[in-house]
Amino acid sequence: MTGSSTIISDRTISWFLLPGLMVLALHTACDRGEALSSGSLGAQPIQFNHKLHVADQGLDCVECHQYVTKNRKATLPGKDVCAGCHSEPQGSSPEEQKLAALLSSSEELKWQRVYVLPEDVYFSHFRHVTLGQIGCQSCHGEMKELTAPPQKPATGIINMSFCLECHKDRRASSDCLACHT
Repeated sequence: MTGSSTIISDRTISWFLLPGLMVLALHTACDRGEALSSGSLGAQPIQFNHKLHVADQGLDCVECHQYVTKNRKATLPGKDVCAGCHSEPQGSSPEEQKLAALLSSSEELKWQRVYVLPEDVYFSHFRHVTLGQIGCQSCHGEMKELTAPPQKPATGIINMSFCLECHKDRRASSDCLACHT
């Protein structure tokens, strides 16, 4: 039979199904939390006390995570940031002594990242914190209450469902290409 009959080929079906299957696989992997957190961590270089610095001393997140309002990545504080306040010991705790030793050495602070994004996910702190006016606690939980570094993401698992729900609540874009390359 020739003429106006339409025959759907396997190739045509694959062009329509493949993107959907990829999204489903990514959504499933992200919902299991595989892609957005590093799970339990090893030891941090010092047992940083967020409560002491944020709740008690009144420091803002941006004072240590200096690029959170300016760049894609918030960054973890380097020795120069800590030395701004701790060029001289502020107390006599073992962690203060450890920090003083690290600051006087040539060794860098080797923080273990709590949140690790998959390669195909684009996340910008600037876009969310500065442009979207979203507070750090919305994703990271009440870090200001922690007396030791988190060993896993504070709000549970930040996954695709978590992000999509927030985007829905804020009427933000849910276009896949806004976050996925």
